[in-house]
Amino acid sequence: MSTHPLRRLAQITGDYLRIAPMEDKAERCLALMFAENLAQISKESLAEQGPDDLAVRALRYAPQLLWRKDICSHRLLYDAACSAFNHVHWTEFYKEDDWSRSFLSEFANGEGIGPDGRLWHDEVILGLFVLGPHTVYPPHAHPAEEFYVVLSGAPEWQVGAGKGYETVNNGEVVMHRSEVSHSIRTKGSPLFAVYGWRGDINARSWYRDDMTDPEGEVKHPVIQKS
Repeated sequence: MSTHPLRRLAQITGDYLRIAPMEDKAERCLALMFAENLAQISKESLAEQGPDDLAVRALRYAPQLLWRKDICSHRLLYDAACSAFNHVHWTEFYKEDDWSRSFLSEFANGEGIGPDGRLWHDEVILGLFVLGPHTVYPPHAHPAEEFYVVLSGAPEWQVGAGKGYETVNNGEVVMHRSEVSHSIRTKGSPLFAVYGWRGDINARSWYRDDMTDPEGEVKHPVIQKS
């Protein structure tokens, strides 16, 4: 087993995605492709880098998220994420603007492996994610394919413009295909998750004021430079 916490997280996450139950065949295929990517990464010698640490307000929830005793079904992955928590590059990711203002103080993106991670990779991103309670991460989309594994918080998820929100239980996997609108809404507990990107990871995310309107103006969130 890889000894670096991030390579260990990559290996365990890949193993988890390989066996996670999914009814949708396309999502199952995407999960297996992510699993293969992560299995390879866990064996590679990746260059370490040290991006500057930035103030991340949502990390105030860390005491509620780490080393909980009530995690059972996905304990191995949860423990790997806790061990990697201080080895990722935490940022608020977005600059504050009209789109991000409502959630930014509750948002923490921890890139572990990737172009801006602690271990460099140019094709795949693997990281940790925190979203505070009673917060909406608004609908958006991106060319990159994406997964989340919910470790704690049991949030509500919207996948597809105009679709309803559905609760995602702890231990469950959410897949986002390329360019599909998605949104997260937390309830009374902060969300803690593992996430990954593959595909066109350098392309910008985008949104419309109304994601159901295909003729609406495409806008891009302003990204915080690390």
